[in-house]
Amino acid sequence: MKTTHHCLECGQPISGGVSEFSQQLYGHPLCMKDQWLLGESGATAQAVDLYLALKSRNFPVVLEYFDGRRHVDIALPGKLYIELNGKYHQAITQAMTGLSNAVYATEKKIPTIMISYAMLDNPRTFARVVDELSKACRVMSKPLTEFSVACAPPFTAAQLQ
Repeated sequence: MKTTHHCLECGQPISGGVSEFSQQLYGHPLCMKDQWLLGESGATAQAVDLYLALKSRNFPVVLEYFDGRRHVDIALPGKLYIELNGKYHQAITQAMTGLSNAVYATEKKIPTIMISYAMLDNPRTFARVVDELSKACRVMSKPLTEFSVACAPPFTAAQLQ
């Protein structure tokens, strides 16, 4: 029985050879076009790994998302931002830019979760980060339901007679 492989990103069928190569390189089956796009995205290897782990759990995340003002490492557009930081963001100017961007996200009421590169470099903590971010994505993906309730004051003894 021949197994059909599909690209994690676009869902298109891919050959066994392309799937095997992609599995070795990215840990997930990806078509050649999406492998190229990931390579050209400018995202760090840790960001790509985290993005693919969340994507494999069927969350509609976007890598290197542009929100109109800045690029976010990974986003659940309009609902959640995931920023990676650590040893690659040590400069004071980068830290100030990060602070300014966090304030902007707060103004837009979009929660931002900061993840350290050190947490992503360890396989055990990487798995834990993916589990916790999956919970956050699940919560943020739920439709917002608002209920409007009007309450009348309780009846008095005179009204009940």
